[in-house]
Amino acid sequence: MTGSASAQVGVALRYYAAHLRQSGHDAVAVLEIEVGLAAKTDEDVLARASRNRRCVVTENISDFARLAQQGFGHHGIVFISGRRFPRTGAGLQRIAKALDEMLTADGLPGPDGVAWLR
Repeated sequence: MTGSASAQVGVALRYYAAHLRQSGHDAVAVLEIEVGLAAKTDEDVLARASRNRRCVVTENISDFARLAQQGFGHHGIVFISGRRFPRTGAGLQRIAKALDEMLTADGLPGPDGVAWLR
């Protein structure tokens, strides 16, 4: 397995995680980790991921960028732009492919690092 990521993406959480697992990556969706975790605060999600040495993948740029800028410790955050990856069938497939490529290339940000999905 080449990387670890917690997919914290509004729609298709399980789709991304399942696609990444099928490609041989260690990935989980927030909804798969703990009942109710998706309803907790962003700080709780980030802390949980950090404790488990997982990078958070999210479309919630404003809140997670704010946490990173405030020095909230984490194990990496990957931001997904809704403009670059629209919520269409093709857009969702492009997200899954780009995440797979990022993990395969060992391109996840390290602790306290951030990156944009390309």
